[in-house]
Amino acid sequence: MKGSYQFSVRSKRVSFDFLIKRNITIIKGDSATGKTTLLSILYEYLRTGRQSGYSVTADCSFYVYLRNEPGRAWTDVLFPLHDTVIFIEENNPFIFSEEFAGYLKASGNYFVFVTRSPLKMLPYSIHEIYEIISTGKRAGTKEVCHEFRELYHNFPFTENGHTAVVVTEDSNSGFQFYANVLKEKQVASASGNSSIPQEIVTTPHNTMFIVDGAAFGSLVEDCVQAAQTRSDIRIYIWMPESFEWLMLHASQISDAKTQDVLRHPWDYVDSAAFESYEQYFTHRLTEITKDTDHPYSKHTLHPWFLRTDVTRDICGHLPEEVRNLLEVPK
Repeated sequence: MKGSYQFSVRSKRVSFDFLIKRNITIIKGDSATGKTTLLSILYEYLRTGRQSGYSVTADCSFYVYLRNEPGRAWTDVLFPLHDTVIFIEENNPFIFSEEFAGYLKASGNYFVFVTRSPLKMLPYSIHEIYEIISTGKRAGTKEVCHEFRELYHNFPFTENGHTAVVVTEDSNSGFQFYANVLKEKQVASASGNSSIPQEIVTTPHNTMFIVDGAAFGSLVEDCVQAAQTRSDIRIYIWMPESFEWLMLHASQISDAKTQDVLRHPWDYVDSAAFESYEQYFTHRLTEITKDTDHPYSKHTLHPWFLRTDVTRDICGHLPEEVRNLLEVPK
């Protein structure tokens, strides 16, 4: 399944308009913010259509799983579904299991989880974690409008500062690139994204952490909580989609199709083949360089990518705040 899907959900009193564009979307928030209301409307509309008193417009098939039905396991209900956006309420323990994680990755469906707890088994993006907000009443009606707001948009930049240390989530190509570019800084590897929260707690320096945001959603809250304990130093976390996503922006690497991929990745990333955008961007970069004299490898970076003209091209696509914090050479 690929593409983006617009939903318009209405009752006499509330409306929800939102776009689903990845295989995993998380809806968080406190009680009375509209999460249960949204699922209830979708569920009742599926059961009885317009007789429910609700209106749902969606350019895809969808399903709502609220709870186990007597005599039917979740596997019996969900396994037959294909090319479907599946909404699942948080009071279903199976969504935290390895069995469900395996099913999700293989099913090719899109999933929307209403849950306040992180799904540690799943690689979801920081950019697909939302809260539901009210945008006021529609003119001339009593209908209260709601929309999804990204929780970690532009997180966490509030001011510029100095960083003594840069920590990347892995020890492969991304680490090799930043260690080469930032020769005046101490560049270290966390040897895996799950180690980042503890690295935040223990680092003795002002530190910039660089992680792949496309698969970091389940860890971002741990990082926020860890950073809040460090009043003694400044902690910055930059979460681009992935290192390969950054590389694909460079004019010396990219082509016309790749530029369109970067603008509309949901039209290219098949959820049955790639469990995250990170995997797809790695695949794309590998494909467009495989027949060149500088094929990309996630494990060992070809020396061509470390040439001064190439690194300058790549670093030119860093956000200004990141360039200032990293003090990237011009």
